Amino acid sequence: MNYIMSIQLLPHHPNTSDAFSHVKGAIELIENSGLTHFIGPMETTVEGDIDELLKLVKKLNGHLAQEGCDTVVSNIKLVQSEEKIEIKNVLSDYYEFDDEE
Repeated sequence: MNYIMSIQLLPHHPNTSDAFSHVKGAIELIENSGLTHFIGPMETTVEGDIDELLKLVKKLNGHLAQEGCDTVVSNIKLVQSEEKIEIKNVLSDYYEFDDEE
């Protein structure tokens, strides 16, 4: 099976009103994951197998907990397909991607 997951993180930190400062660190983890991803204004979409994607969710939530967030809401959309699905193909009508991406 092939998978694409979109994730939106909504962290709450008891001492910070700026949630985006915590999301930035989570995005860095996604960028360093080695998985193909697309960062959007409201969520990030990631390609991978189901185990990689769920492991990433766990890592992101763990990171935010270590940052001191007492609550994290993770909104996840997961597409499973027998056919290969890729972010660049889904978005090809709207964005141009380098062949390396």
